Amino acid sequence: MKLNFPCENHKISLDFGFDASDDLSLKGFYELFDNKHPGVDFDLPEGIDIFAAFEGIVVRVENHIGMGNTIGIRNGNILSLYAHLSKIEVNLGEIINSGQLIGESGNTGKATTSPHLHFELRDLRYKVLKDMVFKPEFEMEINNFQDQFNYKINNSNNPKNLLFLSKMYFGSEEFAEKIKIVNNLKINFDEILPQDVDIKIPNFN
Repeated sequence: MKLNFPCENHKISLDFGFDASDDLSLKGFYELFDNKHPGVDFDLPEGIDIFAAFEGIVVRVENHIGMGNTIGIRNGNILSLYAHLSKIEVNLGEIINSGQLIGESGNTGKATTSPHLHFELRDLRYKVLKDMVFKPEFEMEINNFQDQFNYKINNSNNPKNLLFLSKMYFGSEEFAEKIKIVNNLKINFDEILPQDVDIKIPNFN
């Protein structure tokens, strides 16, 4: 799967892995990532068109306290995040083409000092957030892409059932049946899944 640029201006103002430990303007933004910048920032004014960097399904549309208006698009085990948006043009569960307009750049959320696009990639095979993020290599194939991956059930924070997993990985409950079939499960959609069981997460297509 090829990773394309999410905007026409390719100027990166803050690269992946930047150590913000001693930067007072960024202090506290990236504590969950050992104070390392978990994505790349594109230097954009507000209102610039933002495009999907690859095809996928919309699994996050939210106003995050730090990232502001945020879109998450998943393809296989790879999640792309587009943050601090001023405008969102997609809906949860919507299948998006690569290069499709998804929103506009902005300055929303608390983890920002000026208008820009924060773009981030996460490998969903990992459990810990700081281990998920990796450096985007634009106009190249994503080497760690997998069409299907396993999720180990963890009910410690939220009890997991098929409907919950469908919303988490597909943005809607409509794919619960697909998860059930792929895993050959004989349970109801709202039945809590056993702790530590591996569940195959299929792709959206």
